Formats: sequence, structure tokens, C-alpha cells
Amino acid sequence: MSDEFKNVTATVKWFKPEKGFGFVRLADGTGEAFLHASVLAASSLPNPVEGTTLVCDMAQGAKGPQVVAIHSVTPPENPPAPRARPARPQRGAAPVAQQPQPDYGDVVAAPPPRAPKPPRERRERPVEPTGPAVMAYGTVRWYNLDSQSGLIEPWEDGADVFFDRATLRLSGLEIVADGEDVRYVAYGAEDAPVAQRVELL
Repeated sequence: MSDEFKNVTATVKWFKPEKGFGFVRLADGTGEAFLHASVLAASSLPNPVEGTTLVCDMAQGAKGPQVVAIHSVTPPENPPAPRARPARPQRGAAPVAQQPQPDYGDVVAAPPPRAPKPPRERRERPVEPTGPAVMAYGTVRWYNLDSQSGLIEPWEDGADVFFDRATLRLSGLEIVADGEDVRYVAYGAEDAPVAQRVELL
């Protein structure tokens, strides 16, 4: 698209209030554009739901097309039901209270044995990427220092995305922590995508 378009019609693909941004699909089918919460605030508009139709101005930003002004908002006829997302455990949360051990006088009760941790899933990295490249956003589900690999949980529906130490080094990163939000480019089949680049948000 050119540097600036006026009165463009677009539909909200998704918008996450907790992140402060989302994406819209252009009505003419030419692609998508970035939507930041500050643009909504400038027009005193509430956070849009999926399917909301916007008439807006767009400009070419450093990372692609983005919405710069909104003229009108039309809610969808059938708003989607909110999808519950499991809450992440808070860091530094109070430990779970331990069950009291029985009193046998001078005999010290042995602690109950710990159940072994199940092995984490590890997928082999393909030698060559296959399929079209897809840029998306997600959250690091886990990263294992021993295997030097991990999984990203996409914000949208889809299979977890595999990545490894080589991917991080190509992206200028040494390590990522569990629970960090990232933007990534993935290749491969929908049921086994592999990240080729990972960026922290």
C-alpha cells in the first residue's frame, strides 16, 4: 500500500486490551494493519471486539501498515463470546501449605516421595523450512536449557510453535524466560510449526 490511505474500511481480526494492540483486516483483501490502543483513546473509543467494522486512515509504519485515525465504528451483528484464558501463576506467590507430618515421638517421619516429572515434549527441528512464512504473536510456554529448545503458545488458535537455541541466536537472543510475550515468524504445517525468528515484545 502507499504511504497513506484515507477512509479505509477494515474489520477487527483481534484486539487484546491487556497488550494494548491488535490487528485489522482490510476489506479489499490486500492484507492486515496494526491497531494500537492510543488510536482508540484519541477518538474516545472503547476496545473493539472481533468482527467490528472500522472506517479509518492508515499509514505505512516502520513495521508495516498501521491505523492512524478512526472515523466510525460499527459493532458486529453477532459479537463473539469471550474466550476464557487460563490465568498465569504469579511470580513470587506464597507456597502451598504442607500437610502436617504425623507425630511418632522420637521417630522422624520421612517426607512423602515426589512424583517424577513427566518428560517435556521435544520435536526434531527440520533441516529446511517448509510452507509459507507466517508472522504471529504468542507466549513462551517453556524453554529447556538442557535440550536448548522450547515451545511458544500462539495467542490465536493453533498448535504450539517449536524453537531452539539456533533460532534465538539468529534473532539476536541468548535466552527467553517462560511466560515472556514474543513475536515470531514460523514455517511448516499447521500441526507442527517451527519458528525461524523470535523477537521479544
